[in-house]
Amino acid sequence: MKSFFNQLYTNMPSTTYISYEKKKGFQIGEYEFEIISAFIINAFEQIGLQNKPDWYLGIYEDFDEIMKGHQQRVMFILFDDYLAFIPERELKIIEVFEVAKKLIQEEGEKLLPEKLNKMQEIKDWPQTRVEWTGPLYTDDMIHVIDIMIKILKKEWNNGDYKVEFKY
Repeated sequence: MKSFFNQLYTNMPSTTYISYEKKKGFQIGEYEFEIISAFIINAFEQIGLQNKPDWYLGIYEDFDEIMKGHQQRVMFILFDDYLAFIPERELKIIEVFEVAKKLIQEEGEKLLPEKLNKMQEIKDWPQTRVEWTGPLYTDDMIHVIDIMIKILKKEWNNGDYKVEFKY
């Protein structure tokens, strides 16, 4: 049986820091980033994974691991390693992010708790599932993807930004 501290720690929301260039990034709640990652994974799959280079598949796998809850408390995307500041690679991932934005927009104004909880079924580690009781607004999710696009385009200069979601 878990102690009260372990139960509290397990159920506490955690944040992660997403960056590409040193000290240029943002903090985001991990649960929200897992949901956003699901749309990014769908975008990768919509574009297709056949005949893609290893660096491209590596980024796909990072987002897949995040979506499945495998990286809670140690969440990261190896943009620096995979993209290596090569403009052609950055543009390919920006294309994926643009498709993800369209997929999110198709959801309407918000994702309701029923849909968010259904999305938790992809997680194969039950201890990483969370119960959503409120909606997640799509404009907040799109804002996060816009930040990642700005980071890849070198248009983001903030290193202390914390993404806030309305509930």
